[in-house]
Amino acid sequence: MKAGIIYNEGKPLAVELANHVRQILELQGWEVHMATGIGGILGYSRPDSPVCHTPIDQLVPPGFDTSMAFAVVLGGDGTVLSAFRQLAPCEIPLLTINTGHLGFLTEGYVADLEPALDQVLRGDYTIEDRTMLTVQVLRDQTVIWEALSLNEMVIHKEPLTGMCHFEVDVGAHARVDIAADGSFSPPLQALPPMPSQRAAP
Repeated sequence: MKAGIIYNEGKPLAVELANHVRQILELQGWEVHMATGIGGILGYSRPDSPVCHTPIDQLVPPGFDTSMAFAVVLGGDGTVLSAFRQLAPCEIPLLTINTGHLGFLTEGYVADLEPALDQVLRGDYTIEDRTMLTVQVLRDQTVIWEALSLNEMVIHKEPLTGMCHFEVDVGAHARVDIAADGSFSPPLQALPPMPSQRAAP
């Protein structure tokens, strides 16, 4: 039996809980592999460094693979997003615990950790599938940047560039070619004149 832990190494509480979870699992005979969420942080391509990303299939941390039953993620939304990018190629189910202030993508808080972990170990859980998008930037048919994104992505242009051309594939639908400048300005409309008001006597 093999499980994983992805944690935010910048949060002392997350580090402490990661070691605590590891101890709980190992005492029950689990093989545990740990990794930080830093491996899933996105990079940016620049003219002087057009290839500055890690290919999607190389984001999986050592020891994590399709034989892993589940992984516990300890941190905030940033750590959860990183963990999704790191582990999606292996389709490892994630139990996400928020160790920060807000966590829209986390399933529980620190107080929920041990009861939730106990449920997982008993097999008393359901898996919620999430949609992920593969985003690639190509130049002359060469991939210069790629990433997995959870639920959404934003495409925008550099401040001084012109039109951008996007080819969008969705499932089995035909590819669509879209030209856009990446900005939107609502049309200006004249406001109706305000009614005159007089001060009360």
